[in-house]
Amino acid sequence: MTSTQSITSLPLPPGKLGFAIIGETISFLRDPDFADKRQKQYGSIFKTHLFGRPTVIMMGAEANRFLFANENKYFIVAWPLSTRILLGKGSLSMQLGDIHKSRRKILSQAFQPRALAGYATTMEDFTHRYLHKWEQKSTLIWYPELRKYTFDIACKLLIGKQQATDTNLEVLFEDWCNGLFTIPLRLPGTKFN
Repeated sequence: MTSTQSITSLPLPPGKLGFAIIGETISFLRDPDFADKRQKQYGSIFKTHLFGRPTVIMMGAEANRFLFANENKYFIVAWPLSTRILLGKGSLSMQLGDIHKSRRKILSQAFQPRALAGYATTMEDFTHRYLHKWEQKSTLIWYPELRKYTFDIACKLLIGKQQATDTNLEVLFEDWCNGLFTIPLRLPGTKFN
């Protein structure tokens, strides 16, 4: 999500802002096809109101190229409050400009061909283990299984935790992910709490 640094007199794209304060946040959270439906209705660039902020959504490869090429020139990153709280001030996603570039450059070293080659053995071990496990099942629901597979590999490579899906870590991570794009209310039963 991005927001303009200053208000201009340029016309806003088509769309609707919804109810005061909450805008279209509830529709956004409930409907996984929210953006696709708005795109069909208004086109690739449309306005809405999410997480307490007027928002312009730009969809498609061309729009993304424009955004990435002009970030910090015409736009700044603007995450919902729930995301800012859960990621924390020091996270890469919350940084702007030179700090962001510098940290991203450091992090990118972990994804260079030489580093990736070093992960191959670990990934292969997990792949064999999971294929054997899946072979034993009479029915396999792919999405949750692939999430567990990916989570186990990521935990091993990033924090050295073996078989993280067998621990409470997976549940905690799932809860954290569910709270990223919510209304940040610390009330029992809410996803953010």
